[in-house]
Amino acid sequence: MVKLPKPVHGWRMFAGEVGVIVLGVLIALTAQQIVDSWQAQADVRRLRVALRAELADDRFRWEDMRAADRCTSQRLDAIERWAATAPADARLEGAFRLLLWNMHSSAWDIAKTSPAISHMGLEEQLTYAGLFEAMDNWREMLADERVNGIALSALMASADVPENRRQIAQHLAAARLFVRRRQQNYPYFFKRFDALKVRPDASQLTVANDPQAMCAPLPA
Repeated sequence: MVKLPKPVHGWRMFAGEVGVIVLGVLIALTAQQIVDSWQAQADVRRLRVALRAELADDRFRWEDMRAADRCTSQRLDAIERWAATAPADARLEGAFRLLLWNMHSSAWDIAKTSPAISHMGLEEQLTYAGLFEAMDNWREMLADERVNGIALSALMASADVPENRRQIAQHLAAARLFVRRRQQNYPYFFKRFDALKVRPDASQLTVANDPQAMCAPLPA
């Protein structure tokens, strides 16, 4: 039988010393966990601030485009009437100046690789992901609409060429389809903006836009 050496000050004192050490380790681990938790919460707060700031800018852009839809449709109707009745040698400069904003998602690109995102609730993560990914998908569609609008304006400016006059109807039809497609998708975006309690913010924009501009009569 192996005999354990007896502690110099006795087993009771030895056990007490070990207990003090264990307690100290537990306190240190608990304190570190508290510090880590505070740090994680702070990281999540900073991440939310960045995401919400970017989304507030994006929301304003979507609301601005939505506010312009009525006048955009009105201008398309005016162009259609003009193309059907204007003299063969008539043309119009700057007849269709449609501003479609770019969408930003750089904060989300950073957030996806940040450990802080894992400390958000799953529902919140999914709402952010769905909103930013939808905007990524819409970049190409907005670009297509922008190209069509530029082409329509160019055709109006050269409508004294018979071939260009004939193409106006095609680009008008496409423009109306683009507007309807955006209108069908507004509920998706604004439902998620509202779920995240994101309000529109225009403070970061450097270009002024009047969403009612195309309600004015066609330029002479």
